Amino acid sequence: MKPKTRLLILLLIVVTSISSFAQNNLSPKYDERVELLSVVFRLAKSPEYINNAVKLHADATDEYFGKYSNHEVVQLAQKLRKKRGVAYDAVMSMAIHLEIKNNSVYFNPQLNKEGLDDRWGNYSEEFVLALRRFYLESKFNTFFKANQKMYSLACERFQSVSNEINIEWFEKFFGYKPKGKYHIVVGLLHRGNYGPKYVTKSGEENMYSILSAYKVDSTGHPVFEKYQKGTLVHEFCHSFCNPLGEKYYTNMESKASDLFASVSTIMRRQAYGSAQTMINEILVRASTIKYFEDNGASKDVVAKLLTAEKAKGFLWIDELYKALDRHSSNRSKYPTLNDFMPEIVKIQNKLSVDELLSEFKSNCPKIIHTSLKQGTNNVSTSLKEIIVEYDKPMASYGISDKGKQPKMDLEWQNKERTILCIRVELEPNTKYLLDFRSVFNEDKEGFPLLESFELDFTTGE
Repeated sequence: MKPKTRLLILLLIVVTSISSFAQNNLSPKYDERVELLSVVFRLAKSPEYINNAVKLHADATDEYFGKYSNHEVVQLAQKLRKKRGVAYDAVMSMAIHLEIKNNSVYFNPQLNKEGLDDRWGNYSEEFVLALRRFYLESKFNTFFKANQKMYSLACERFQSVSNEINIEWFEKFFGYKPKGKYHIVVGLLHRGNYGPKYVTKSGEENMYSILSAYKVDSTGHPVFEKYQKGTLVHEFCHSFCNPLGEKYYTNMESKASDLFASVSTIMRRQAYGSAQTMINEILVRASTIKYFEDNGASKDVVAKLLTAEKAKGFLWIDELYKALDRHSSNRSKYPTLNDFMPEIVKIQNKLSVDELLSEFKSNCPKIIHTSLKQGTNNVSTSLKEIIVEYDKPMASYGISDKGKQPKMDLEWQNKERTILCIRVELEPNTKYLLDFRSVFNEDKEGFPLLESFELDFTTGE
């Protein structure tokens, strides 16, 4: 079972076991701006904008826009990704700050450019001008209109997920009611999910939860799962949590930097490249779990969700969650989460990184035995199996493409999934390397291998 799949199953258990709430006419939409930016960054070969799950739509997109792969806006997108890290949520931040009107693209005049993701720097105007030319030259709106049937079906099918969201919880938990609207946007071309927001010059906030499709039915059309309710909540939490993380980051930076350094490899694998991003994420993840508890999830389920997040490197999620419980019990003293943030800052700054990291490592699985020792020479080509034993039940195994691997087939040998059999076909006079990369090998709670393990050996004649 893939690590991501394991977490999705846990979320599915959560969302099917808690109460449902009537929705306040919050219907998913398909946004032309999101589709436009997704197409541009797909052409720029940004991995997070190459989603081929809905192959019908992916193929139609590639066929229509393939000839524009060298357009100036595509080249600029590639430059900005490499030079300034414009990717992932920065792309969607631009999307929601745009206005498409009179068959053209503009930066929305009602919005402040200061609200745009910082990674765009001084390139936003240049990008929008190039994007406008791409929109006109490619006749983008013609493509968008031609695919309305696909878009409408996706939104219709996602409605059953959005119907179960308790929007009132956000305002009750965070302690204020935004002057604006919540928007659910369904996409088919991007991977990952995003929770940007914008604030108008008049102070109106608009919060987005932008989600994608990863499954199709027998006809190739998108379908959605109940677990995506958890993702929907997560992305809306970003609109509330990110401003808090940014506001208080100066006071948290020193300890947050130490925490990030201790788990930077795990964080970067999840596309979280800085201590500040990690702070935003841990606030979002703890708040999302609080949503489930406040809406009926059992303590056992909450404990499993917390463990899953700790396994992803959010080392002090338990301490933060206890703090959120204290906040919920003292609303007369702390009406908003903003009022309580100084307490969270104190808790973080008192943490011992060494102790948290030691606890994390104690939960990580290890490879305790291999039938072939590291560095063995003159291995016979008649060898057909290599046995690898872990000290804990595993959810996944993985071998990187580092070095040369033999032809092989991997299979668990016991129901506990602690003994892995690797069936191999070996060539003579060859040096092989089986690199069990830490992040590819996770136990059933989600903890990665304590250390990457390299099994190198050389065959004889």
